[in-house]
Amino acid sequence: LKNSISLVLCLIAALFHRFSGQKFRVEDGVDYILLDTFFIIDLIINEGKFKDTYFPGLPEYLSDKKIDYVYVPKWVGFNHPLRLLRIFKILKKSRTPVLTQFQVLTLADYLDTARFIFLYPFSISRFSRMLGSSYEDKVLCGGLWNAFDGVAYESHMRYLFAKRLTTLKFSKIKCISWYENFVADKNFYRGLRGFSGKTEIIGAQLYVRPHTLMNVFPDQNDIPFNLMPDKILVNGPGFYYDLDQVKVDVGPALRYKYLFKGGQEESLSREIVLVVLPFWDHLVRDILGIISDVDWPKPVKIKFHPTMNWKNYEEMIPKKFTVTSESIQKLLSQALMVVGGNTGALVEALALGVPVINVNKASSINYDYVPEIGKGIIWDQAEDAEEVRKLIAQFENTMDKNSTQLKEEGVRIRSFYFSEPTDELIGQAFELG
Repeated sequence: LKNSISLVLCLIAALFHRFSGQKFRVEDGVDYILLDTFFIIDLIINEGKFKDTYFPGLPEYLSDKKIDYVYVPKWVGFNHPLRLLRIFKILKKSRTPVLTQFQVLTLADYLDTARFIFLYPFSISRFSRMLGSSYEDKVLCGGLWNAFDGVAYESHMRYLFAKRLTTLKFSKIKCISWYENFVADKNFYRGLRGFSGKTEIIGAQLYVRPHTLMNVFPDQNDIPFNLMPDKILVNGPGFYYDLDQVKVDVGPALRYKYLFKGGQEESLSREIVLVVLPFWDHLVRDILGIISDVDWPKPVKIKFHPTMNWKNYEEMIPKKFTVTSESIQKLLSQALMVVGGNTGALVEALALGVPVINVNKASSINYDYVPEIGKGIIWDQAEDAEEVRKLIAQFENTMDKNSTQLKEEGVRIRSFYFSEPTDELIGQAFELG
């Protein structure tokens, strides 16, 4: 039912797209770079414009080098066609080069998706019956049934979208893709591989991630099925891993260019305590429950993950705390210390020499982003309010008596987890020279 309703909404959005006039014209003989990344609907509507927060600086680099590019977006937060109509008008007005699925998919593709939705439960049932009694098979079967009521058609439409892209006037296809090894990513790559000419896919893992987030690591058994990029870029040396058949290299940390501006550690105003929250609901509630029982030395600002609605947690937030939508870059420049868990923002804070209290309850399933580097010096872990209070005192003492040590640890962490996004590295990593 969810899939059927979503498909109907998608059809309505396609009609709105036609009426909006938003369209990208593919020129004959032009080889475009396809930028496969997320378009967060709430963010675009709130700001009244599209700002690339996944590949910042890359469009400007391509424009400077006279390299043509076009976005092939993955929508985040699509729940009403009228919201997409607003997005189409914003994109048209700003002349952002965007080629959407609504422009290239045909009626046959939507009928194919309806067929997919109808056959999907039968396919899952048939496949489950083929599984054995091993532990792995039982886990797989349980996972399939647990996800059964989710929305599955979107990944299939990414495949159809990619297939339609291959029918356009490209002599070759080069795609730079924000790569998290999702099913939608795999389907998109599989569709692109149907192109008769040369196809090159670079998967960009240019983000801070925990080593325990196992879905990020690709399985080379996917290669025969055309489900993997040709090359994978990671954010820094500390995220490197080795694959036999796919090249893995260190790419430019595009989202973290601000970490490499000189003199930032000296300019920290240290006027707030910054709380950064993940996008896992149970962990958000754990952290809010603990920090509410602490007397903080500075005013507290809470930064929610951009995909989370903070109003769902309003009753848990003390009146004296402030919820902010300011950029993480601006907030870190004000931070005395940073508190949170299960988010890459903690590593950004460490890279600037800002002390971090990593809140993790042993009883909760969590992903540990912070490195072993600097533990006990610039960061440490707390499970409850009492441990948080002890770490506040410890870090205030270090900032007062040995601030140089914090800076040194920050430099070590930055050089390990982030690579400066110079023009030279951008051109080399994405093979644009």
